[in-house]
Amino acid sequence: MDKQLRAFLAIARSGTTTAAAKELNVAQSAVTKRISNLEHELGTALFFREYRGMSLTEAGKLLMVRATRIEREYRDGKDEISAIASAGLSNLRIGAGPVFYLNWAAPLIGMLKQTYPGLTIDLRTMDNEEPASQLMSGDIDVYLGMIPEDKIDESISTSVVLQIEHGIVMRADDPNSQRENVDPGRLKHYDWVSFVADPVTERSIETYTLPKGSKSSLITIRTTSFTTGIQLVKSGSFIMSAPLQLERFVKKDGLVIRPVEKGMPRRDAGVYARKSSLGFGAVKTVRRFFDEVRV
Repeated sequence: MDKQLRAFLAIARSGTTTAAAKELNVAQSAVTKRISNLEHELGTALFFREYRGMSLTEAGKLLMVRATRIEREYRDGKDEISAIASAGLSNLRIGAGPVFYLNWAAPLIGMLKQTYPGLTIDLRTMDNEEPASQLMSGDIDVYLGMIPEDKIDESISTSVVLQIEHGIVMRADDPNSQRENVDPGRLKHYDWVSFVADPVTERSIETYTLPKGSKSSLITIRTTSFTTGIQLVKSGSFIMSAPLQLERFVKKDGLVIRPVEKGMPRRDAGVYARKSSLGFGAVKTVRRFFDEVRV
Protein backbone atom coordinates (compact mmCIF):
# COMPACT_ATOMS: atom_id res chain seq x y z
CA MET A 1 0.00 0.00 0.00
CA ASP A 2 1.17 3.58 -0.69
CA LYS A 3 3.71 4.81 1.91
CA GLN A 4 1.97 8.16 2.26
CA LEU A 5 -1.35 6.50 3.09
CA ARG A 6 0.37 4.20 5.59
CA ALA A 7 1.88 7.22 7.31
CA PHE A 8 -1.48 9.02 7.27
CA LEU A 9 -3.28 6.08 8.88
CA ALA A 10 -0.56 5.56 11.47
CA ILE A 11 -0.73 9.19 12.61
CA ALA A 12 -4.53 9.29 12.49
CA ARG A 13 -4.71 6.26 14.80
CA SER A 14 -1.88 7.13 17.19
CA GLY A 15 -2.14 10.93 17.23
CA THR A 16 1.62 11.58 16.99
CA THR A 17 4.40 11.31 14.41
CA THR A 18 6.60 9.69 17.05
CA ALA A 19 4.21 6.77 17.59
CA ALA A 20 3.58 6.50 13.83
CA ALA A 21 7.31 6.32 13.11
CA LYS A 22 7.71 3.55 15.68
CA GLU A 23 4.81 1.60 14.17
CA LEU A 24 6.18 1.96 10.64
CA ASN A 25 9.79 1.39 11.75
CA VAL A 26 11.07 4.51 10.01
CA ALA A 27 12.55 7.81 11.13
CA GLN A 28 10.15 10.47 12.42
CA SER A 29 11.43 12.83 9.72
CA ALA A 30 10.36 10.33 7.05
CA VAL A 31 6.82 10.25 8.44
CA THR A 32 6.66 14.05 8.55
CA LYS A 33 7.88 14.28 4.94
CA ARG A 34 5.32 11.73 3.71
CA ILE A 35 2.45 13.66 5.30
CA SER A 36 3.76 16.94 3.96
CA ASN A 37 3.94 15.46 0.46
CA LEU A 38 0.44 14.02 0.75
CA GLU A 39 -1.02 17.33 1.94
CA HIS A 40 0.77 19.14 -0.90
CA GLU A 41 -0.61 16.62 -3.40
CA LEU A 42 -4.16 17.03 -2.08
CA GLY A 43 -3.87 20.79 -1.65
CA THR A 44 -5.16 20.88 1.93
CA ALA A 45 -4.15 20.21 5.53
CA LEU A 46 -5.10 16.78 6.85
CA PHE A 47 -4.14 17.34 10.49
CA PHE A 48 -4.33 20.03 13.11
CA ARG A 49 -0.85 20.32 14.67
CA GLU A 50 -1.41 20.70 18.41
CA TYR A 51 0.83 20.85 21.45
CA ARG A 52 -0.03 17.32 22.57
CA GLY A 53 -0.36 15.69 19.18
CA MET A 54 -2.24 15.76 15.91
CA SER A 55 -5.95 15.47 15.13
CA LEU A 56 -7.81 15.16 11.84
CA THR A 57 -9.21 18.13 9.97
CA GLU A 58 -12.50 17.74 8.09
CA ALA A 59 -10.50 16.83 4.98
CA GLY A 60 -8.52 14.34 7.08
CA LYS A 61 -11.71 12.71 8.34
CA LEU A 62 -12.94 12.26 4.75
CA LEU A 63 -9.63 10.72 3.71
CA MET A 64 -9.67 8.45 6.78
CA VAL A 65 -12.84 6.75 5.53
CA ARG A 66 -11.34 6.12 2.09
CA ALA A 67 -7.89 5.17 3.36
CA THR A 68 -9.34 2.62 5.78
CA ARG A 69 -11.28 1.07 2.91
CA ILE A 70 -8.15 1.00 0.72
CA GLU A 71 -6.19 -0.62 3.55
CA ARG A 72 -8.83 -3.34 3.90
CA GLU A 73 -8.98 -3.98 0.16
CA TYR A 74 -5.19 -4.19 0.01
CA ARG A 75 -5.07 -6.66 2.91
CA ASP A 76 -7.86 -8.75 1.44
CA GLY A 77 -6.11 -8.80 -1.92
CA LYS A 78 -2.92 -10.05 -0.26
CA ASP A 79 -4.95 -12.75 1.50
CA GLU A 80 -6.47 -13.95 -1.77
CA ILE A 81 -3.16 -13.96 -3.65
CA SER A 82 -1.39 -15.73 -0.79
CA ALA A 83 -4.08 -18.41 -0.74
CA ILE A 84 -3.38 -19.11 -4.41
CA ALA A 85 0.41 -18.82 -4.21
CA SER A 86 1.02 -20.94 -1.10
CA ALA A 87 -0.42 -23.62 1.12
CA GLY A 88 -1.89 -20.93 3.40
CA LEU A 89 -1.07 -19.10 6.63
CA SER A 90 2.00 -19.63 8.76
CA ASN A 91 0.15 -18.32 11.83
CA LEU A 92 -3.61 -18.75 12.35
CA ARG A 93 -5.22 -16.30 14.79
CA ILE A 94 -8.46 -17.68 16.23
CA GLY A 95 -10.86 -15.85 18.52
CA ALA A 96 -13.34 -18.04 20.38
CA GLY A 97 -16.34 -17.58 22.63
CA PRO A 98 -16.71 -19.82 25.71
CA VAL A 99 -18.91 -22.56 24.20
CA PHE A 100 -16.40 -23.09 21.42
CA TYR A 101 -13.12 -22.86 23.32
CA LEU A 102 -14.32 -25.04 26.19
CA ASN A 103 -15.94 -27.72 24.01
CA TRP A 104 -13.82 -27.83 20.87
CA ALA A 105 -10.57 -25.84 21.07
CA ALA A 106 -8.37 -28.83 21.95
CA PRO A 107 -9.60 -31.23 19.23
CA LEU A 108 -9.64 -28.42 16.66
CA ILE A 109 -6.03 -27.48 17.39
CA GLY A 110 -5.07 -31.16 17.28
CA MET A 111 -6.61 -31.50 13.82
CA LEU A 112 -4.92 -28.31 12.57
CA LYS A 113 -1.49 -29.38 13.83
CA GLN A 114 -1.88 -32.84 12.35
CA THR A 115 -2.81 -31.35 8.98
CA TYR A 116 -0.29 -28.48 9.08
CA PRO A 117 2.63 -29.40 11.39
CA GLY A 118 4.42 -26.08 10.74
CA LEU A 119 1.39 -23.94 11.55
CA THR A 120 1.49 -21.77 14.66
CA ILE A 121 -1.83 -20.97 16.31
CA ASP A 122 -2.82 -17.98 18.39
CA LEU A 123 -6.04 -18.80 20.29
CA ARG A 124 -7.72 -15.91 22.06
CA THR A 125 -10.73 -16.25 24.33
CA MET A 126 -13.10 -13.39 23.60
CA ASP A 127 -16.54 -12.23 24.63
CA ASN A 128 -19.27 -11.18 22.22
CA GLU A 129 -18.32 -7.50 22.20
CA GLU A 130 -14.84 -7.76 20.71
CA PRO A 131 -14.63 -10.03 17.66
CA ALA A 132 -16.42 -8.17 14.88
CA SER A 133 -14.02 -5.25 14.70
CA GLN A 134 -10.95 -7.46 15.16
CA LEU A 135 -12.08 -9.83 12.43
CA MET A 136 -12.78 -7.04 9.94
CA SER A 137 -9.54 -5.22 10.79
CA GLY A 138 -7.48 -8.39 10.29
CA ASP A 139 -6.40 -8.77 13.94
CA ILE A 140 -7.90 -12.27 13.96
CA ASP A 141 -8.48 -14.64 11.04
CA VAL A 142 -11.40 -16.69 12.38
CA TYR A 143 -13.95 -16.19 15.14
CA LEU A 144 -15.88 -19.05 16.72
CA GLY A 145 -18.97 -17.87 18.57
CA MET A 146 -21.76 -15.31 18.23
CA ILE A 147 -21.59 -12.01 16.35
CA PRO A 148 -24.77 -9.95 15.84
CA GLU A 149 -25.57 -9.43 12.16
CA ASP A 150 -25.50 -5.66 12.50
CA LYS A 151 -21.87 -5.78 13.66
CA ILE A 152 -20.41 -7.30 10.49
CA ASP A 153 -20.45 -6.33 6.83
CA GLU A 154 -20.48 -8.14 3.49
CA SER A 155 -16.76 -8.92 3.76
CA ILE A 156 -17.46 -11.60 6.42
CA SER A 157 -18.59 -15.17 5.74
CA THR A 158 -20.78 -16.87 8.35
CA SER A 159 -21.29 -20.60 8.85
CA VAL A 160 -23.85 -21.41 11.57
CA VAL A 161 -22.95 -24.39 13.78
CA LEU A 162 -25.52 -24.28 16.59
CA GLN A 163 -27.95 -22.09 18.52
CA ILE A 164 -26.85 -20.93 21.95
CA GLU A 165 -29.31 -20.49 24.80
CA HIS A 166 -28.43 -19.48 28.34
CA GLY A 167 -29.62 -21.28 31.45
CA ILE A 168 -29.05 -20.75 35.18
CA VAL A 169 -26.13 -22.34 37.06
CA MET A 170 -26.77 -23.03 40.75
CA ARG A 171 -25.77 -25.33 43.57
CA ALA A 172 -27.26 -28.81 43.53
CA ASP A 173 -28.70 -28.26 47.01
CA ASP A 174 -30.56 -25.11 45.97
CA PRO A 175 -34.32 -25.79 46.13
CA ASN A 176 -34.77 -24.25 42.69
CA SER A 177 -32.37 -26.77 41.17
CA GLN A 178 -34.92 -29.55 41.76
CA ARG A 179 -37.15 -28.12 39.03
CA GLU A 180 -36.64 -29.16 35.41
CA ASN A 181 -37.09 -25.53 34.33
CA VAL A 182 -36.40 -22.57 36.58
CA ASP A 183 -38.83 -19.71 37.08
CA PRO A 184 -36.63 -16.55 37.04
CA GLY A 185 -39.24 -14.75 39.16
CA ARG A 186 -38.13 -16.93 42.09
CA LEU A 187 -34.51 -15.80 41.73
CA LYS A 188 -34.76 -12.04 42.19
CA HIS A 189 -33.25 -12.16 45.68
CA TYR A 190 -30.00 -13.75 44.49
CA ASP A 191 -26.78 -12.02 43.47
CA TRP A 192 -26.16 -12.77 39.81
CA VAL A 193 -22.94 -13.45 37.94
CA SER A 194 -23.06 -12.71 34.23
CA PHE A 195 -20.61 -14.95 32.39
CA VAL A 196 -19.24 -13.14 29.30
CA ALA A 197 -20.48 -9.76 28.13
CA ASP A 198 -23.97 -10.62 26.91
CA PRO A 199 -26.43 -7.72 27.10
CA VAL A 200 -29.19 -9.76 25.41
CA THR A 201 -29.19 -12.40 28.17
CA GLU A 202 -28.84 -9.79 30.89
CA ARG A 203 -31.89 -7.90 29.61
CA SER A 204 -33.87 -11.14 29.49
CA ILE A 205 -32.96 -12.02 33.08
CA GLU A 206 -33.99 -8.61 34.33
CA THR A 207 -37.19 -8.59 32.27
CA TYR A 208 -38.25 -11.89 33.88
CA THR A 209 -37.26 -11.01 37.44
CA LEU A 210 -37.62 -7.27 38.04
CA PRO A 211 -40.80 -5.20 38.19
CA LYS A 212 -41.71 -3.51 34.91
CA GLY A 213 -39.94 -0.17 34.58
CA SER A 214 -37.35 -0.98 37.24
CA LYS A 215 -33.94 0.59 36.69
CA SER A 216 -32.22 -1.79 39.10
CA SER A 217 -29.83 -4.53 38.01
CA LEU A 218 -29.54 -8.03 39.40
CA ILE A 219 -26.08 -8.45 37.86
CA THR A 220 -23.51 -7.75 40.57
CA ILE A 221 -20.50 -9.39 38.89
CA ARG A 222 -19.54 -9.71 35.23
CA THR A 223 -16.70 -12.03 34.30
CA THR A 224 -15.22 -13.64 31.21
CA SER A 225 -13.71 -16.39 33.40
CA PHE A 226 -15.86 -19.52 33.56
CA THR A 227 -13.76 -20.82 36.46
CA THR A 228 -14.33 -17.65 38.49
CA GLY A 229 -18.08 -17.81 37.88
CA ILE A 230 -18.21 -21.46 38.95
CA GLN A 231 -16.26 -20.76 42.15
CA LEU A 232 -18.63 -17.92 43.05
CA VAL A 233 -21.67 -20.16 42.58
CA LYS A 234 -20.04 -22.90 44.66
CA SER A 235 -19.56 -20.40 47.48
CA GLY A 236 -23.35 -20.36 47.85
CA SER A 237 -23.77 -16.61 47.44
CA PHE A 238 -24.42 -16.40 43.71
CA ILE A 239 -26.17 -17.89 40.71
CA MET A 240 -24.86 -17.49 37.18
CA SER A 241 -26.18 -17.31 33.65
CA ALA A 242 -24.24 -19.51 31.22
CA PRO A 243 -24.86 -21.35 27.93
CA LEU A 244 -26.67 -24.68 28.33
CA GLN A 245 -24.00 -26.17 26.06
CA LEU A 246 -21.56 -25.97 29.01
CA GLU A 247 -23.56 -28.44 31.12
CA ARG A 248 -20.83 -31.10 31.26
CA PHE A 249 -18.35 -28.58 32.67
CA VAL A 250 -20.90 -27.40 35.23
CA LYS A 251 -21.52 -30.97 36.39
CA LYS A 252 -17.79 -31.58 36.89
CA ASP A 253 -17.90 -29.04 39.70
CA GLY A 254 -20.97 -30.58 41.35
CA LEU A 255 -23.31 -27.82 40.16
CA VAL A 256 -26.40 -27.93 37.95
CA ILE A 257 -27.59 -25.79 35.07
CA ARG A 258 -31.31 -25.48 34.32
CA PRO A 259 -33.20 -23.95 31.38
CA VAL A 260 -35.36 -20.94 32.12
CA GLU A 261 -39.09 -21.64 32.31
CA LYS A 262 -39.97 -18.80 29.95
CA GLY A 263 -36.99 -19.48 27.73
CA MET A 264 -33.96 -17.36 26.94
CA PRO A 265 -33.24 -15.94 23.46
CA ARG A 266 -31.77 -18.58 21.14
CA ARG A 267 -29.05 -17.15 18.91
CA ASP A 268 -27.01 -18.48 16.03
CA ALA A 269 -23.33 -19.16 16.66
CA GLY A 270 -20.71 -20.51 14.34
CA VAL A 271 -17.59 -19.85 12.29
CA TYR A 272 -16.89 -16.32 11.04
CA ALA A 273 -14.07 -15.55 8.60
CA ARG A 274 -13.18 -12.89 6.06
CA LYS A 275 -14.31 -13.99 2.61
CA SER A 276 -10.88 -13.10 1.29
CA SER A 277 -9.28 -15.75 3.55
CA LEU A 278 -11.61 -18.65 2.72
CA GLY A 279 -9.02 -20.04 0.30
CA PHE A 280 -6.47 -20.65 3.06
CA GLY A 281 -6.06 -24.32 3.84
CA ALA A 282 -6.07 -23.66 7.60
CA VAL A 283 -9.35 -21.72 7.41
CA LYS A 284 -10.88 -24.45 5.25
CA THR A 285 -9.85 -27.00 7.90
CA VAL A 286 -11.56 -25.00 10.67
CA ARG A 287 -14.78 -24.81 8.66
CA ARG A 288 -14.60 -28.52 7.80
CA PHE A 289 -14.07 -29.42 11.48
CA PHE A 290 -17.26 -27.62 12.48
CA ASP A 291 -19.20 -29.05 9.55
CA GLU A 292 -18.75 -32.38 11.36
CA VAL A 293 -19.89 -31.10 14.78
CA ARG A 294 -22.81 -28.98 13.55
CA VAL A 295 -25.88 -29.51 15.76
